[in-house]
Amino acid sequence: MKKAIIGITGNERKNPEDNDILLSYSATGFVQGVKEAGGIPLILPIGDSEMAKSYVEMVDKIIITGGQNVSPQFYGEEKKIDSDDYHLGRDKFELAIIEEAIKQNKPLFTVCRGTQLFNVAMGGSLNQEIEHHWQDNSAEYTSQEMVTEPGSILFDIYGAKSQINSFHHQSIKDLAQNLEVIARDPKDQVIEAIKTTDGFPYLGVQWHPEFLFGSRPEDFALFTYVVKEL
Repeated sequence: MKKAIIGITGNERKNPEDNDILLSYSATGFVQGVKEAGGIPLILPIGDSEMAKSYVEMVDKIIITGGQNVSPQFYGEEKKIDSDDYHLGRDKFELAIIEEAIKQNKPLFTVCRGTQLFNVAMGGSLNQEIEHHWQDNSAEYTSQEMVTEPGSILFDIYGAKSQINSFHHQSIKDLAQNLEVIARDPKDQVIEAIKTTDGFPYLGVQWHPEFLFGSRPEDFALFTYVVKEL
C-alpha cells in the first residue's frame, strides 16, 4: 500500500548563533510521529499563496503546527496584549494552505496555533490572552485535564477523561459556524479540540501530541488516525 505523504507546515526563527541567519524548521516530533504512524513527512517552509497551492497539490494530507500568536487583524480586532510574538507572513501562508486544502479536499490536522488559525479562517475569533494554560516545560508532561464528547474520534482514542500537555496563551473565543467542539478543559471550559460539521476532513487539537507520542499510546494513536484514517 502506498504511504500517505503528510505535509507539515514549517516555522521560522533566527539562528541563536547568528541573528542575520533565519532558520526554517518544524518540531522533530511531527516528523517522527508521521513516520512511525506509517506516513511520509514533508516539511513545508513558509511561502506565498502560489507556493501554498503547489504544496497542497503535492501532498495527501496536511498538519498545521503550533507557534506564534495569530494576528488579531484576521478576526477584526486590534492587538490588546503586550507581545511581539507574531508572524504575519506565516499567518497569510497558512491561511492560503487552509483555503487550498478545502478547495482540493485534502484532510487537515491542526495543533495549538494551527487550530486557532483554522477557527479564524472559518470566521471565528480568539481570546488574545487566557490564564492557567501555560506552564514551564509543559511539553514534557500532562498538565491539563480534558473531557471528550461521546461518539467523537477523541472519545475513542482518549476516553471520556484524560490528561494532556496543553499549553497556550490564546484560545478559541467565538467558534466558527461550521465547527463543533469535541473536547474541553472541564475547569474553565476552554476548547481543546474541534471538528467540522460540513463534511470536510478536519480535526484540530489544542495540545501537543508531537512531544509525547513516544511515551503515550493515546498520542501515538492520534498520529495513526491522522495518517491512516482522517
